Amino acid sequence: MMDVKKAGGEDDEDETTTTQFPSSSSAADSGVVGGGGSGALVVNRRRQEGNPVLKYVRNVRYEWGDIGPDFECGPTFGVVYLSFKYHKQHPEYVYTRINGKAENRYRNKVLLGYCNMEEPRHVLRELNMICFREAWTLVVVYTVEEAAEYIELFKTTQKKEITIKKKAIDDGGDSSMSDERRRNRETAIGFLTAARSITKTDADRLLFHFGTLQAVSTATETAISACPGVGPIKAKNLHSFLHTIISPNE
Repeated sequence: MMDVKKAGGEDDEDETTTTQFPSSSSAADSGVVGGGGSGALVVNRRRQEGNPVLKYVRNVRYEWGDIGPDFECGPTFGVVYLSFKYHKQHPEYVYTRINGKAENRYRNKVLLGYCNMEEPRHVLRELNMICFREAWTLVVVYTVEEAAEYIELFKTTQKKEITIKKKAIDDGGDSSMSDERRRNRETAIGFLTAARSITKTDADRLLFHFGTLQAVSTATETAISACPGVGPIKAKNLHSFLHTIISPNE
């Protein structure tokens, strides 16, 4: 075991706060490291090993890597994780991260802010202004579980985006085909949002997660619940809706 000072962690009460993180070998031996390969979420070992968020990353594989951001969700998608408490204690830290050369090589740059303060208004305003000036996107979460869901969503969305772009190239970039797909997607979203409590964001996540409306329609309630951001209640509502609307012979 080794003592490591947390950067942007969950419970940074003061400047001297430390926590014990598992060593690299114990993490690998315990199966924490996800399957290898370029398709996995890449996590910055030096900064994020021991982060409680990783306990809730269950729907995508991840592996450790020497990267600039804290999480690399794809070749063009980097995420820096920061707790509000840590920012209040170390306001200079965020500048060293979002202005870093390695962090800025990504087209999509997200500052994932964990709001763990009772009065976050001033910190939120400050981070919002910083991200606006530096062309980063600020996403605020209120639990580590929610942070993990967003990381999974970023990863699955990035994978789908790459697949869609490759398919568009294979199709010769036919704009009429793209328009047709767009209309079909809008129709699918409209259909899914007819279910109780399913929002457009939920529908978009489901289509990204499953790939097609047909795949969503034939998915089990458990599979729907596993989609990042959906959860068991919405999954039950949607599954009931789909099996009420769609007969077994269709």
